Amino acid sequence: MPQLPSPLAPLTHDDPEHLGDHRLLARLGSGGMGTVYLARSAGGRTVALKTVHTRIAADTSFRTRFRLESDAARVIGDRYGARVFGADPLAPTPWLATEYVIGPQLDEAVRLGGPLPEASVRSLGADLARALGQLHRSDVVHRDLKPSNILVTAAGPKVIDFGIARALGDERLTSTGAAAGTPAFMSPEQAGGLEHTPAGDVFALAGVLVFAATGHAPFGGGQAADLLYRVRYAEADLGGVPAGLAPLLARCLSKDPALRPGTGELAELLSPGGAAGFADGLPQPVLADIARRAAAVWQAPPARLAAPAAEPETAAAAEAGMSRRRLLTLSGGAVAAGAALAAGGGWWAWRSRRPDGAAKKNPVLQPPPEPLWWVDAAIPPVLPEPLFAGDAPVAVMGTTVNVVNPRTGNSVTEFVGYADRWRVGTDGKVLYGLGRRETGTAPDKAVAVSVLPMEYVEPGKEAPPRLRLPAYDGAHPLTQILGASGDTVFLHAKSAGGEQWSVVAASLTSGKELWRQPAAGPTAHQVRLEQPAVVRLKAVRGGVLLWQRAELGDDLRVSLHDAATGTERWSATLAAPGATPDQPATDDEHVYLGAATVQALRLADGTPAWSFGEGRDVGPVAGKRRYGIPTVRDGVVYAVEGTRGVVALDARTGTERWRETALKKSAAQESTPNRDVAPVATPRHVYVLDSLGVRAVDLAARRPVWRYETKAATLTADPSGTRLHVREKSRMTSLPAD
Repeated sequence: MPQLPSPLAPLTHDDPEHLGDHRLLARLGSGGMGTVYLARSAGGRTVALKTVHTRIAADTSFRTRFRLESDAARVIGDRYGARVFGADPLAPTPWLATEYVIGPQLDEAVRLGGPLPEASVRSLGADLARALGQLHRSDVVHRDLKPSNILVTAAGPKVIDFGIARALGDERLTSTGAAAGTPAFMSPEQAGGLEHTPAGDVFALAGVLVFAATGHAPFGGGQAADLLYRVRYAEADLGGVPAGLAPLLARCLSKDPALRPGTGELAELLSPGGAAGFADGLPQPVLADIARRAAAVWQAPPARLAAPAAEPETAAAAEAGMSRRRLLTLSGGAVAAGAALAAGGGWWAWRSRRPDGAAKKNPVLQPPPEPLWWVDAAIPPVLPEPLFAGDAPVAVMGTTVNVVNPRTGNSVTEFVGYADRWRVGTDGKVLYGLGRRETGTAPDKAVAVSVLPMEYVEPGKEAPPRLRLPAYDGAHPLTQILGASGDTVFLHAKSAGGEQWSVVAASLTSGKELWRQPAAGPTAHQVRLEQPAVVRLKAVRGGVLLWQRAELGDDLRVSLHDAATGTERWSATLAAPGATPDQPATDDEHVYLGAATVQALRLADGTPAWSFGEGRDVGPVAGKRRYGIPTVRDGVVYAVEGTRGVVALDARTGTERWRETALKKSAAQESTPNRDVAPVATPRHVYVLDSLGVRAVDLAARRPVWRYETKAATLTADPSGTRLHVREKSRMTSLPAD
């Protein structure tokens, strides 16, 4: 089992020293709503101190919810919850001090040790039923019981996070018809926006126990709308639930609240009997994690991070060479339903002059470079970024996937049957294809991955598959190759005998599955539009980075997994509105993301390393994304800052190095940066896509030097950094870089 990181992260330079009479020691976690600290009171008591971000605390209704949360926590008491020691919902930074509960969240415990044995599930359920009963007797309902709101300790489970709990019948903080809660564990009445009674908490508890016993939620995964539909109308998936528990949990999951047992009856029916303690049935990895957390409390807290040192504004070194990187390219986007594609493959036209309507000389800017080549072809209106095998672009053209000569734009070869780019992947050198195979007259639905030749081959002559995985449905049109690295290919596939989707790693040498991790499948809407689920993967230092959209809202879940076993080393959930990056910016130390701020997470443990831009004036911005998807090169992170242009940050500290000097108004009018497309950085320039075209910013002068007019939707560079590839609706253009 890999060494797990410490549960304590260092305080940042701008974290306060004290809140109330509590001295802050370390960070336990941080998210879009606030930060949780490990702290000690003046009397020496160690507590978990939950705070709310100042911008959220300005909302008076949220302060009311925060006060109600502390009231509900007091109601449940310290036997089944975290004891409340103090709270100040009216402080400039509202805070709530509770017992520091030593143990992982239930979902983390299941990831560490696998599904719990039946006796542990029974003991867990009985205690949770008693906890809910205590709430209900005080006329309070939880409304958001789920695995991440339950902490597993050696003495038993504890319920936390009462952020949307409320008194029965009190609708003042809930809009009529609104479904508040987590879709995967909602009751049918809650999903329909109706009154959530104690019977709704029983329904949620049964869903939690299904997860504890099997590792999957009772109604699967996916987007909120699909989950809400399944919760209201579909039968729960009880596959894997022990036979002794299945009938009782099925009763708790009845669509009719009147048919569900009360908490008292449920606790009695679940009680395992015997004298064994709760900890006796926990898997060894979970017990080890509890011990690790207990030890961390008494160790010296990590040193507070120093404030970023002020650095002189220096341009990135112009002479620095770019190392040739092996790219693990991911699926990126999808084909919209009803797209008109050219029949019989891509219709190609090569030109040696600039296309009509291309950029004209701007009085403020230099003329843009002449295109190296361009290709007119039927390209899907929802454009995936091309991937690269060596320096050769591999892109969807019409009804085929084509390998393009990077020097001439000529098609080297095309692959019929792989028109969906997400069914092609590469390790940066070798190209792999995921296709449907026929055996006799009956389709062989096994996932089959073949090596696709980079040179011309006669149509229909395909190499035999390198691996076949009968456990997965390769015939499903939205099965994806997420990428490849060395001997391993990574897939996103549906099980052959059910509806469970997984991220799967398989060996190209042995042809066998190495590991799998449950993942959300495509939603009904994505299936209708023939769009794959937003699941991405990238090989990085220390393992493979996996990221996917959360079930509800704009959150992005990022996790690092051991490449050999799939074991999750850490995970973080971040608010990230806007497009999901195909390739998040990474180096050997961090992964970089842009949304409300530019953030750096440590690859070692997923903790925040730095954040840049909170409260900063970024100009008028439509939508929630203030900072664009970043890119990193030679120790510098580049991102579009609102409507101001490019900002360059030190990759180690997040300190601003320089900001782009704006164009004259006459040249920049109506130009809006595209924050959903990452910049491309080379030794001398950073290239940005905006509403008028591709803008080249000189790193030494820190200002735009030319613009190539285009209505492009994607901007990429080949691994050598010598060519830019710009994709419009029906054209792909190559421009010289630097």
